[in-house]
Amino acid sequence: MSNQNPEKSSKSCPDILRWQPSRWELFLGNNKIIKYFKRLVGQIRSDMQVGGNQIFNHPSFLLFGPSRSGKTALVKFFLRCVNCKMINYATLDPCDGSCSTCRDKPELFGQEGLFSIIAADSHQIPIQTGIVDCAMIQTPAELRDKMSSFSYFNGISILYFDEVHRLVKRNMDEMLLKSVEDRSNLWIFSTANPRELDDMFLNRLLKFETEFPTEKELESWLVCRCKEWGIMCERDAICRVVQKSNLVVGKALHALALASLDSKNGLNMDLVENEWISNLD
Repeated sequence: MSNQNPEKSSKSCPDILRWQPSRWELFLGNNKIIKYFKRLVGQIRSDMQVGGNQIFNHPSFLLFGPSRSGKTALVKFFLRCVNCKMINYATLDPCDGSCSTCRDKPELFGQEGLFSIIAADSHQIPIQTGIVDCAMIQTPAELRDKMSSFSYFNGISILYFDEVHRLVKRNMDEMLLKSVEDRSNLWIFSTANPRELDDMFLNRLLKFETEFPTEKELESWLVCRCKEWGIMCERDAICRVVQKSNLVVGKALHALALASLDSKNGLNMDLVENEWISNLD
């Protein structure tokens, strides 16, 4: 199987290793979580249009699951949809970079944290988005500083703590217990190690488990990406990538990145077996 003119490959391929889904339908697996996120996007956007002061009453939640199963990508895309100024209300997808928020790519922030305020005019409730990489929080004082930056905001606050289990190792998870009960904020947490979290903390949250795509889903998705990006591909090579990647989308993208460099041969069995190293993380 092959697709597209090889000459198109160098022109149409994005920076594959930095590629991020631009529509909900491009995510793989986690269909129940995506359905919940989309419904929440619609509810929050509706809340924003009400105007004036209002109690924000959406339950906070935890995403947990194996590493590289889509936790952070899903949350950051959700935040992009919430912040997008030109969202497609029919599909709840963000715009293609036409608005200032999407041009700044809020979904790519994390290490330093994203703090953005949008819709702050007389007809809409302002919204504040905060992202905290818990791996970067070393002391209780640093966590208190982050928490204080979320306080005293007259609008909707959505706060995301990535790799929250890192706080447990530094005995800082108890600092979040009372704050999570503040229903004026939407708290989102993610972790690959939920067993490390205290039951008192877990009991305050809705819990969603992420999962890897099926072999069939990943195979179909890879064929679509090759077609979209003009990468020549062989059916057997696609199937082998699915097997060697252990259903991790990020690993499979590495194979496509290599294949995009060879406009003549693209993704073939020789590349998959002899050039692509899939077991380094």
